[in-house]
Parts: sequence; C-alpha cells; structure tokens
Amino acid sequence: MNAKNDFFHRQALARLYAEDALDTSLGMSGGLFLAAPRRTGKSTFVRQDLVPTLEAQGARVIYIDLWADKTKDLALLMGDAIRYELHQEAGVIAKMAQKTGLAKFSVGAFGNGINFDLSLLGLSANATLSDALKALSMVHKTTIVLVIDEAQHALTTQDGMNALFALKAARDSLNLSAHGLQVIATGSNRDKLALLVNGRDQPFFGATMVDFPTLGIDYIEWICGKAKLQLNKDKAFSVFQKAGSRPEMILPVLRQLRLEQTAPELLDQLFAKKVELAMTSAKLEFMQTVASLPPLQVALLEELAKITQQNTLNPNVNPHQGLFSQQMHEKIKANLMNKGLKDNSTNIETSAIQNGLDNLREKNFLWRSQRGAYWLEDEQLLLWLTQPNSSH
Repeated sequence: MNAKNDFFHRQALARLYAEDALDTSLGMSGGLFLAAPRRTGKSTFVRQDLVPTLEAQGARVIYIDLWADKTKDLALLMGDAIRYELHQEAGVIAKMAQKTGLAKFSVGAFGNGINFDLSLLGLSANATLSDALKALSMVHKTTIVLVIDEAQHALTTQDGMNALFALKAARDSLNLSAHGLQVIATGSNRDKLALLVNGRDQPFFGATMVDFPTLGIDYIEWICGKAKLQLNKDKAFSVFQKAGSRPEMILPVLRQLRLEQTAPELLDQLFAKKVELAMTSAKLEFMQTVASLPPLQVALLEELAKITQQNTLNPNVNPHQGLFSQQMHEKIKANLMNKGLKDNSTNIETSAIQNGLDNLREKNFLWRSQRGAYWLEDEQLLLWLTQPNSSH
C-alpha cells in the first residue's frame, strides 16, 4: 500500500503558500497565518503537503504542533524542536563555532526570551534563539521555515508570548542575513490569530493572514472513489458543506454504507440522512453536556456565544472584553431569571463570574488569551449555542 495515497493532497495550494514564503522579490514577509475551523483538514495539509513542498524547494522546516500537547507552551516546544535540529548537526556546528567564534556571537537585543545550554555544540550557555537559528542557517545555507500549528495557544501564557517576541527578534535578525527565517502559523479561529498580527504591539504585526480554504468537491470525488461508492458528487458535496466541511462527519457514514452494500439508487438519500443524524447526535451530546453545567456557567456560555455572533455581524465591536461589566451582570441575571431561577439565585458577584469562566476553560469550552479576552474553544460550539431550539 502506498501511504501517500491515504491522504487527499492539495499540492497546488501547497506550492502557492511555499512560493510565497520563500519569495524574497518584495523582501521577506512578516509571516503567513492560515485560519480555518478545527477538523477541516488544515493540519493534515500542513504535514502532508506544505512541509514536504517547502523541503522540496530547499527550505529547512521546523514543525511545532501546539495542539499535540497543550500543557507545554511555545517556549518549551520551540526550544525542544530547535535543540533537536542542532543536535542533528552537532559536529558541523561545533567545527564552525571553533572557526568563526560563534560561541561569542550575540544576535538581537530582544532575542532573550529563550536560553539554550548548548555548550557542547560550541554555543555559549546563554545562547539566544537568534543564535541557535543562525547556527542552523549557517550550516544548511538555506531559509529556515518555522511552522507553528494552532499558534493561538501561544497567546494563553506569558511564556508563550515571550517566545513569540523572541521568535520575531530572531526572524528580524536572520532576515538581514543571506538566507533568512520565515514563520508560517495556523489557527482554528481567525479572531484569535488576529491578536498576533493586527496590533502594532503584537509580535507579528503586518503578517499576511488568509482564510485557509475548506475541502472542495474534488475531495468528495476522491473520498467517494476510495470508498467505492457511486454517490452524486454535487449532492454529496452539499451534504459535506452542511456538516461544516469536516471529514470526520462523513467518513463513518461512508464506511457504514459500504459495509451495508447499499443499493446504488438509495445511496444519495441514505448518505444525506445518516450524516444529518450524525450531526444531530453530536449536537445533542454537546447540549446535554451543557445542560449538566451549573446555571451560571450555562448563562456565561450563552451570553458569550451571543456577543461573539454580534461581533461577526459587526466587526467594529469587540465582545470579548467587558465580561465583568455591570451590563454583563444584568444580561446574566436576566438569562438566569428567564430559566425560572429565583431572585436570590441571581445575585452575580464578579468572583462568581471569574470562577465560572475558569471552570469552563478547564472543561475546554473556553479559550482565554494572556490579555484576558475569551472565546469559545470551537466555532462549532458557537453555531450550536446560537441555533434556534438550543435552549435547555
């Protein structure tokens, strides 16, 4: 079996992004940030298409997945990844250090967010991120591309933020050299990624941010061919779009239809019905979980969903601040009273709201930036909470 054929490849898109990352005709860019909802094929594309394409074009790629272990922040994961790359080239770097005095080299006044103990490689014990990446660049004589998957998680801790600023300093320093450093980051929420690129005080202000395209009808044609099912591709694609363009919602149905040896004339109807049932079941499970939460936490989720939706309609309004305002207190109180709770149960203290938000974060309902802005963890949760007939 050819493992390459187990994935749907988007090579033209990979070439577009890779060429943009490595093209210096207009100067090195501030970075490329790709935003798409979770579980729509973004990470698979990065690993199976984008990284190999970058490598085929001569770049040295360092890949870091912040979703793989959310208990570790970017500083630790980036440090581990770069240490690994340096140890792979230990002999070459050690010889180069002796020849060039790299051990005494210091790059970037702001590149002090991460320290490396790399004395065995000829680097000083307090070598900065800039020093480490410059060593790699000098060895490979090519552009280094740091790919950070689910980059928004770096925003949740101060260490993660420090690592981003150290990375920016390293990028600025290396881009003055012959080869340079490029950063490509992905995220499951455009608003979260925007925190990194929209403000002048943010580490990647001015970087290019694009909406990563969801899988198209060519994916449906490919996956139906893999399943050996003669589905009408246009109808199947419409069903796929209604399922949020998430392969996980249709793959179990395709397996089931294949095993049941469904008659060809019934395939399209049964496919649509089974996917709809799967979506209904997923939503019901989520809403039952929400219904089991304490009333205040439910109210917080609902109100945050409402104001997030309002922000989508009016981008000039930032709904993610002011969760402790008197206005929000009144909204939460009205929400609880509408559910029939007595007045003495609706005296909402700021500490109670903070505890509720903290508990929702621990249960993976909410995401919080280091600067105190809150979002729903998954955009699908927003849709379910704001759809009609979603009350508890």
